Formats: sequence, structure tokens, C-alpha cells
Amino acid sequence: MSWIIYQIRLDEDPFAMNIFSWSKFYDFKELYEYHGHFDLSGGSSRGLTTFNGQEGYPHSDGGFRLRSTPGGRLSFSSIPLKLSIENLSCPLFKGEIGCYFVRVRVGSSLWDYIGKSAELKRGISDRLREHLIKVAGTSEIHHVTPTKKFSKLHYDLKQTFSIDPNTAEFFDQHVQLAFIKVNREAKPHIQQQHVSKIEGMALAQYRQIKGHFPNLNDTDETKGLDGLKALITSA
Repeated sequence: MSWIIYQIRLDEDPFAMNIFSWSKFYDFKELYEYHGHFDLSGGSSRGLTTFNGQEGYPHSDGGFRLRSTPGGRLSFSSIPLKLSIENLSCPLFKGEIGCYFVRVRVGSSLWDYIGKSAELKRGISDRLREHLIKVAGTSEIHHVTPTKKFSKLHYDLKQTFSIDPNTAEFFDQHVQLAFIKVNREAKPHIQQQHVSKIEGMALAQYRQIKGHFPNLNDTDETKGLDGLKALITSA
């Protein structure tokens, strides 16, 4: 999406202007559609590959379509949205930067991840795409590096809960997404500072409330806080 188109939508869309404030949790289907790992429409330009014993042509973006991105040359671009933008607006646009919160819920079980993106070309939406591919378990055909905790989540969903996470139904029913946007017009080093600080504060707040870090996060971005509470509360 060109910057001109992005700027027009930023001006028109009330969600896009709500920066420096966390959104609510959106259901997956409000932001994305999942079209599966292989393209059955014939629109894919990628080469033939094999996955789980089946041959096919991988979808663009791992099959995860950001609903606010129209047209283009993606493998699902010619497929009408299941719910039109006129009937269900999408509050996230390609190129918006900031932090995000991924939640997978199955019954009373929760898996959470908090992350960041200050990359201006594709932004938050592309980092979300990578995590969604990991949840689906299709990293190997979509050039995404798998991580231990997301791989375990995929395994547990299949083995413990007898759920196939590589389906549109799974994502529509069990995945929620939230985010906080940062002004992309600020100077690059200011953008980086804002995004990193917000991520660190979000993780610290999560630990304060829950008593632990999000169970899908691998790294502790809040180093340096241990012992601070005792100082603050001391007489």
C-alpha cells in the first residue's frame, strides 16, 4: 500500500488516529481472514511445495489476509472478503507501528504474547502474521522461524485439546488481538524509543497483575525492575 493511500485511510479511519492507547481485544475475524496454507484459487505465484504429505502452492502471507488491505497481487486479492469493510470495518492498517497483544483462548486455558514492531513498511500487521503462522504450525512453508513456545502451543492444541489450529474456524473462535499504535511520523529514533518503552511497560504491568510474564514470550524485556518495589514501598 502506498504512503498516499495509507495517509488517506489514516485520515478517514477513526481507529487509526487512536495512538498511544491500547485497543480492546478484537476477535481475529475483525482483523484477518485465514484462507489456509495452500492456495486453491490459482492466484499464488509461489512454487509447488509439500506440506504434511500434500502438494500445493502456498498462499501469500501464509494465508492470513489483513482485511484492510485491498487489491494488490496477493494470492487472495481476487477473493471477496467474507464480511465487507462496509459491514465490518478493520481497525488495523499495513504500516502502522507500535505494540500488540496476541491471546489464544480454549475454555479456561489462555496463551498470551506481547510484542512490538517499529518497522514502517508493514508494521504491526506483519509481526502478527508471523505469530499466526506459528500458531497454525505452517512455519516451514512460509519462511518463518519457529519458536519453542509457539511450537508447544500448536502441539498442545492438537494433542491435549484435540483441536486443529490450522483452520479458519480455530482462529475465528479462539484467537483475539489487541494493539497500541505509535505515531509513525515521529523521527525514527523516537519511534523506536516509544515502541520499546511501551513493550517493556506492558510486560511489567502484565507481570504485576498476573505474577508472571506472558506464557508465549521468550525474553524478559523488563530487566532492572527486580528490587524496585521494595524501594518504592519503603517508609
